[in-house]
Amino acid sequence: MEHSITLKDRSNLHISGIEHIYSFNDKKVELRTSAGEMVIEGENLDMGKLSLDESVISVEGTINSIVYSKERKPQESFIKRLFK
Repeated sequence: MEHSITLKDRSNLHISGIEHIYSFNDKKVELRTSAGEMVIEGENLDMGKLSLDESVISVEGTINSIVYSKERKPQESFIKRLFK
């Protein structure tokens, strides 16, 4: 799945390649894209468009940061690590 980001004037963000939205409020959006986990932070964030069929989202408001992170791997339990 193709992933792209378009940011216009720091106030209109369009993202494609969305796989899952974890949370959305007026200060933070947490989601998973085909390129990894992403956190968007800003002020007065509002969802302009959401289409999971097309895998796109539009966010309006003041965008302060867009951060990717690696996918979290499930951690092994303490017992499994102890008996390796």
